[in-house]
Amino acid sequence: MTKIIINRSSEFSNLLRSIEIYLGKTKIGELKHGESKEFEVQPGEHQLTAKIDWCRSNIIDFKIENDETLRYNLNGTSPLLGLYYITFGKNRYLKLKAIQ
Repeated sequence: MTKIIINRSSEFSNLLRSIEIYLGKTKIGELKHGESKEFEVQPGEHQLTAKIDWCRSNIIDFKIENDETLRYNLNGTSPLLGLYYITFGKNRYLKLKAIQ
């Protein structure tokens, strides 16, 4: 089974809100505070991103082979810098990072 696993950090910012997960332009699910989920994907090249309201994460381009599992961590930014990240930094409000 080909899948990706995403772990959302437990943190104060966005505590009560779910974060949407997209593969390309298709929403594949949501993650709640501190939640970890796995998503089945087709082998091939994809783009992964996360969104909350009008803000989003960095875009990760990846290639996945048949029966491979890729893992990612998802976290937010410091609430002290919130004003910057909901305006000028809206495309970096969330951070997706591959786990090696």
